[in-house]
Amino acid sequence: MCGITGIVNFREEPIEQVVQMMNDALIHRGPDAGGLCKYQSCVLGHRRLSIIDLSDSANQPMFSDDGQIAIVFNGEIYNFKELRKLLESWGEKFRTTSDTEVLLKLYINKGHNMLSLLNGMFSFAIWDNKQERLFFARDRLGKKPFYYCNQATKLSFSSELSSLLKDPATPRLIDSQALSEYFLYDFIPAPHTIFSGVKKLPPAHMGFFDKSGLRISRYWELPFPNNDLDYWRSKEFLLSILGDSIVARLISDVPLGAFLSGGIDSTLITALMSRAVTSRIRTFSVSFPGTTHDEAKWSRLAAESIGSEHTEHIVDFNLKELFPKLVSHFGEPFGDSSAIPTWRLCQETRKSVTVALSGDGGDELFGGYERYLARRYQNVYDYLPSALREKFIEPIFSRTKANTKYYGFSFTKKLKLFFDASARIRNDRLALTPQTFTRDEVRSLVGLSYNPELDPAVAEAEKWVDLDPVTAMMFTDLHTYLADDILTKVDRMSMAHALEVRNPFLDYRLVEFASGLPIGFKIRGRVTKRILKDSAKGLIPDAIIRRSKQGFQVPLGEWFKNSLKNWAEERLFTISHDYLDKQIIQKIWKDHLDSRFDNTSKIWLILFFNEWQAQFG
Repeated sequence: MCGITGIVNFREEPIEQVVQMMNDALIHRGPDAGGLCKYQSCVLGHRRLSIIDLSDSANQPMFSDDGQIAIVFNGEIYNFKELRKLLESWGEKFRTTSDTEVLLKLYINKGHNMLSLLNGMFSFAIWDNKQERLFFARDRLGKKPFYYCNQATKLSFSSELSSLLKDPATPRLIDSQALSEYFLYDFIPAPHTIFSGVKKLPPAHMGFFDKSGLRISRYWELPFPNNDLDYWRSKEFLLSILGDSIVARLISDVPLGAFLSGGIDSTLITALMSRAVTSRIRTFSVSFPGTTHDEAKWSRLAAESIGSEHTEHIVDFNLKELFPKLVSHFGEPFGDSSAIPTWRLCQETRKSVTVALSGDGGDELFGGYERYLARRYQNVYDYLPSALREKFIEPIFSRTKANTKYYGFSFTKKLKLFFDASARIRNDRLALTPQTFTRDEVRSLVGLSYNPELDPAVAEAEKWVDLDPVTAMMFTDLHTYLADDILTKVDRMSMAHALEVRNPFLDYRLVEFASGLPIGFKIRGRVTKRILKDSAKGLIPDAIIRRSKQGFQVPLGEWFKNSLKNWAEERLFTISHDYLDKQIIQKIWKDHLDSRFDNTSKIWLILFFNEWQAQFG
């Protein structure tokens, strides 16, 4: 895993020292080596975390034989050995055993059509000096990031926004639309970033930049469900392709392990992984005893059943010290507080291995989130007369005292979330992405204009309106929530510790297979992940298959009332900017302390933005 940077400027020669500063800001992503290359109109930079071919000959930027084409690449190509054999059959010779050289020679032979051949996680940029053109692309699911700033005859890019800001010419005007989206969703959906002059390349997109300007296009789409599939044959194929995906992700010249939370996704990945290797595998988890958020007993059960060499880290989160580091690594507002345990899991795992497999993606692909079940129940709930819903049922639960338990252990909290989601989708059938603040609350808090017609999450939901409601929600999540929340979180927190994380569920072949399954293969009655659970029987403990989904969280809500009360108050109300309404913040805080509402997520979003504004604003 690595970091990439670059500037193309057709008006004047790009400044090498600027790219060097951008590159130096990514040393945490690539501590093993760094380098630059310069052409008349282009400077490319790279920081390397050595995973495959540890020799210096595989360092980047890497050049074609004539030196006229250069590549900087972040990621892993899991089928690079097969592609190398194909290229050798075409007469290509290789100087290294790296996947970077395979990418470079694929471009020389196939141009942008190379993308259809790649199985991996990647963002890369290739400068073709003969054509004076930059070609860049991001993997299908968005596992690796690509930020860019287009200023007419100049394009700058980097793996992280904080690195891109090292170029003093990068504009820093806050985008009111993006700020509103942050408070809605906890993240800013691509292509938006917090700055109006900077964009994120969306997943499955590629771009060209030359003297005629910038062109961005999509190169891959999800297939629609196929209702003619056979369930049992599909179940067999699922295990086959998942096993193949895991084997492909075991290629490494450095120590390798796996995250193990004790949920079905990570446990199944680890169980199949243990069958594919001869040595005992290493697994890792973090725990926070005494809270409803702790999964330690499940990770221990999973490790015992698999026979892994398991390391459980009981962590004491020093949030006061960690908080500014989190904000710095994200570079823009990011409100998913599970970044806290993810940071510690990556930090502890990196002490033992350099690569870790993860179960991310299973919920989005196979219907694991409870909100997918809730979407089905909403159709029934909406048949009730509105007067009954709004005057009797919902007011009863709105008066109950709020608690800060994990929602899976609180029936009233589940119902409140259900009522909120039902009202949101009744008002706008395209509002499929979970929201922390409502649109009206965002307008009041931020005081800036929000336009749903400019919202990428709404545009994504509109693409799937002809599908059944649950599938439409899942497909929207795959294009927004997965890439811009889950995978962004894992990338920044793992790269902060120079740890590479690989996701077997997100092999594009498995994603295409899962997307093509009918909804009944994924959810039946109250059973979520039906086909995945049936596939896992006999491979992992039945208790893990039957257990409910549990999020990867820490008890922030309780901390805000106790150990972090003074710390949070200072950062909520001692601020130098005027972007947020202080009276509304005061009410949010008081309602939380009085247990009128569990405002944990809202408070975290405000805290994160305030710290971000102090660092980057």
